Amino acid sequence: MTQPTQPKKFKTILADVPYMKNQTGSYGACKHYNLMSHEEIRNMPIKDIAADNAHLWFWTSNSYMEESYDIIRAWGFEPKSIFTWVKPTLGLGTYLRNSTEHVIFATRGKAPIKFKGQMNWGFFPKQDHSHKPEELFAIIERCSEPDYLELFARRPVSSNKKWAIWGNEVESDIIISHYPVPQYSKNPIDYRKADDEVCKK
Repeated sequence: MTQPTQPKKFKTILADVPYMKNQTGSYGACKHYNLMSHEEIRNMPIKDIAADNAHLWFWTSNSYMEESYDIIRAWGFEPKSIFTWVKPTLGLGTYLRNSTEHVIFATRGKAPIKFKGQMNWGFFPKQDHSHKPEELFAIIERCSEPDYLELFARRPVSSNKKWAIWGNEVESDIIISHYPVPQYSKNPIDYRKADDEVCKK
């Protein structure tokens, strides 16, 4: 009997999770997209999607740093370094005014970085709400191997290289167990378990 083909695994994952902490006020992310609890994010089966040897680039904020490390480890990765986006504007903040966001770089298995001259910060312009700098894609592609996947994507990836995307605001290229999204691309990669209920539309 022929065994079913296993879905490919991604060597590089970029995630910009819609966390709930400090995002439910008048100026919070809740005004722009649906939020998820810490446990909902933590329980995502990213281990089933990531290659045994892989990189994770995980967007976070100053107030969500501790929770981010917990999620990263739950997803099967170990944090290694932090890349900081320095913004040209003065942001909000409960104590200090935030003019930075961060990307935690983490690895799984044996996944050395391709380019060892990459600095850990960048000064990029701020755009509309939650619109992260396109410059990061070039940095990731310089440092990490394909296949590439962006989780919680809000627009197509600005790159000449092939990226798969997944999220509520795009046509998603993968199906994740128990995490359905409104739209899928023509031939999405299916990571659901055999006993999952159908979520593909």
